[in-house]
Amino acid sequence: METDVVVIGGGATGAGVAWDLSLRGIDVTLVEMGDMGTGTSGRYHGLLHTGARYVASDLTSARECFQEHTIIRRVAPHVLDDTGGLFVLSPSDEEEFVDGWLDGCEAANIPVQELDASEALDREPLLHPGTRRAFEVPDAACDSFSLCGALRRSAESEGAKFLVYHKVEGFHGDNGGITGVRATDLRSGETQDIRCSMVVNAAGPWAAEVGNAAGVEFGMVLSRGAMLAFNGRWTSAIVSRLRPPGDGDIFVPLGYSGVAGTTSVPTDDPGDTRIEDWERERIISETETFLPGIRRGKILRSWAGVRPLYDPDTQSDSAEGTHVDNRKATRTFDVLDHEEEDGVGGILTIVGGKLTTFRLMAEKTSDAACEKLGVDKTCLTAEAEILAT
Repeated sequence: METDVVVIGGGATGAGVAWDLSLRGIDVTLVEMGDMGTGTSGRYHGLLHTGARYVASDLTSARECFQEHTIIRRVAPHVLDDTGGLFVLSPSDEEEFVDGWLDGCEAANIPVQELDASEALDREPLLHPGTRRAFEVPDAACDSFSLCGALRRSAESEGAKFLVYHKVEGFHGDNGGITGVRATDLRSGETQDIRCSMVVNAAGPWAAEVGNAAGVEFGMVLSRGAMLAFNGRWTSAIVSRLRPPGDGDIFVPLGYSGVAGTTSVPTDDPGDTRIEDWERERIISETETFLPGIRRGKILRSWAGVRPLYDPDTQSDSAEGTHVDNRKATRTFDVLDHEEEDGVGGILTIVGGKLTTFRLMAEKTSDAACEKLGVDKTCLTAEAEILAT
């Protein structure tokens, strides 16, 4: 089998790369060891960030989130629930945080409207009655499985091929670099060789392992986060605490459930989906500070996912202790050119980022791939509508 580009990874970023490249007329084959969105993209809390969560700690990521939030609203409204969002100052939170947060929102151009506490309680009667301040932001909930499926359909409509339940077992190469991959169908056991001019490693938390198999090495900061889904939506808007990002400070009405999260636990296993007892208790106790009745709710299901962060400045800190907060790691992203950095041509890696910024991540990755391929085609994904599934 031959193609121009092999994309490894079927999350939002990998599917976004396939969509972007196919719109530029490039022949793409995506290889995913599970099904679409079964890695990190399908294991998050459902928030399409405005970036307001990061304005006080990571302004670059906040700006990227708001830019991309605005674009996704336009090109893929069918995967969103336009809930809106509230940032609330609970009785136990520090009011000194608010002014800096507002300055950050202004710097990131995120629209914010303060509500009277009484109005916020009228809108969200299950909020803590002692809520002191509340701010409205245009957050939204996102169905990541619908998004990944829609990206697949859109890319396939442009000629891309998707091989799900296929695991990349090895790479082909010569002195010039990578020239193809060997993939095994995990259902039939059949092996397929795919020749290509470029490989894009978009494997999320597995990216370092994929890179090692291709002969390149780079460090990542893997952070496991747990989510709990309660019976009923509980709130009409996404509710976040007005404080620096921490455990249990987001509640997302998603479908027929309300999702509380999350934690941040260092891990070395990209497939680590454990949830420890202390994490459940931490999420519930922290969520109680702004939704005091949540402990009496019924947990319908729970899940955990691994954030594929890339921030060399925090790696040493993240290796210490049993619960180091990986929220120190930036939420922005990097495109790694392994020809420049490792002397191995024919392979690029996209690391870091968030589901909200998948399109921008795909654009920058596709720009780099096109430059390597000698293709002079501009990105169309900021305007092209993603097909509904």
